Amino acid sequence: MAISLINDEIILTPEQIAKFERDYKITANMQKTCGQIIYGIVEEMGLIPKRKTKYGIDVKKVSDMTGLNPNIIYLLKNPDCRLEKSHVVSFALGLGLDVHATAYILQANGMTFNTNSRIDKAYVTLIEQYKGKEIEDYNAMLRDLGITDPRHYLGSKERGEYNTDDKE
Repeated sequence: MAISLINDEIILTPEQIAKFERDYKITANMQKTCGQIIYGIVEEMGLIPKRKTKYGIDVKKVSDMTGLNPNIIYLLKNPDCRLEKSHVVSFALGLGLDVHATAYILQANGMTFNTNSRIDKAYVTLIEQYKGKEIEDYNAMLRDLGITDPRHYLGSKERGEYNTDDKE
């Protein structure tokens, strides 16, 4: 009698399969810069403005989704674009990417998630467990996880109480 190591029933839903295909498409081409990868993801998501611009993507919408200053988004077109890790994580959370796509972008940016880093563990936790929140909520979660240095907070727009550069 032969032992079967596979179930005959279909387990994954069509939505789960479509998500896998979408996620795989993001990481299938390994020879791109981090800017090209993010730019391609934004295009794939259909975040293209109604009228043609020189950037080809809806910078305001991407800025609103990621909490990043538009100037950082404009950098994506630069072949020498280098982003801070917090900016890559801001893109990942704002665009709803998984941890593998985020690691792929970090790798193209010359970085990785360090398993011995509290900050990186916190970033991975947010990406894996808390999709769909606002940047301010993610920063509060980072604070709650013991990340108190504002340089590691996400986004780059005005951060309200997170901005420690205010001089009164």
